[in-house]
Amino acid sequence: MPTRAEIKAWRSLHRGKGRRKTGCFLAEGRRLVGEMLEWPGRTVAVLHADAAEDEPELQALLARAAARGVRTEAVPEAIVRTLADAATPQPVLAIGEVPAYGWADVGDGKVVLLDGVQDPGNVGVLVRTALALGAAAVIGVGETADPWGPKALRASAGASFRGPVFRTDTADAVERLAGRGIPIWVAAADAPPLEASPSGPLALALGSEAHGVSALLLAAAARAVSVPLARGVESLNVASAGAILLDRMRTGRPFG
Repeated sequence: MPTRAEIKAWRSLHRGKGRRKTGCFLAEGRRLVGEMLEWPGRTVAVLHADAAEDEPELQALLARAAARGVRTEAVPEAIVRTLADAATPQPVLAIGEVPAYGWADVGDGKVVLLDGVQDPGNVGVLVRTALALGAAAVIGVGETADPWGPKALRASAGASFRGPVFRTDTADAVERLAGRGIPIWVAAADAPPLEASPSGPLALALGSEAHGVSALLLAAAARAVSVPLARGVESLNVASAGAILLDRMRTGRPFG
């Protein structure tokens, strides 16, 4: 049984302060826990509601955890509800160490910068979409929500475990990309539509729907692009716009 101190520490993982202090994150549900048991990072513990212990899918997850030497604990359902962030939690969750991704892990290809994207659901969807479409990394800057928070992880459907996903400050991102010779393109509603797929490495910066990207990224950008919209439509959700631009950049298909 986890100690009171452990439960208190794990409960704090709902907040960025708790994740920064412990270096850990919380993943909820069968799918995310299953993804965690496939990744090379460290899974600290898998907790499950004792009332669900005979569930075949849960038994399979616990067997996989045991095979990796991961600590497993059967706990009262009340503890699962206490630790879970979801309104209707599943009977299993896991604690993992936040991976120490950094620029050394960023390979060739498209890099996605999320600048001030504060909604964790949008962050998670963009992580999932970007990595599915071949992005080399997803990097949060500015006031972007933590991609390792519980809501962002759920929205990513486990994609965060399959690629470099990390945060840094905007100035560091601009300097590092310039040092690698990687141009920055920013998405902006008032920019010309994306017309051709760029060749070579590129960083696509996506900003908040309210404010767009920061002045620092705008100043560093080689180009601004947009998604052409039908008459009367003012804007797209940032996750939708990002998915469309990334798909066009990958396939080279023109708009129209």
